[in-house]
Amino acid sequence: MTTQGRHGADAGTEELRQEVDRARHELGETVEALAAKADVKAMARDRADQAKAMARERALRARRAVASRQARIRAAQGGAAVAAAGAAAALTVWMRRRRTAQARLRRRIRNAPVQVRVRRAQRAPIRLRRTGRGPLKR
Repeated sequence: MTTQGRHGADAGTEELRQEVDRARHELGETVEALAAKADVKAMARDRADQAKAMARERALRARRAVASRQARIRAAQGGAAVAAAGAAAALTVWMRRRRTAQARLRRRIRNAPVQVRVRRAQRAPIRLRRTGRGPLKR
């Protein structure tokens, strides 16, 4: 393996040494990169550290956002809106339940075997009428 034909003996030896050193250096870097890729624990630790750092940063941003006066005003407005919506929903549920209870009572009265009607200021203030819809229990 002589390189005398190209550069001479002295120049070839020095160039070969430098080339071997470069190759060793590149090979060492390649081996380190491969070892880093194969080290699953280290990769997991790195990702965990990155996740912790991101969580700390987001928490800090959230604290700053909550501490501002504008955020407190928005929170109060949002709370008022939620309270109003809750009150409207509660009123709707109460009205529906009340309506259904009244409807049940009306149905029971309508399907009763005897209907009683009370009228004021008349000769016969109480009037009974047999409807024939249900059994008359004694």
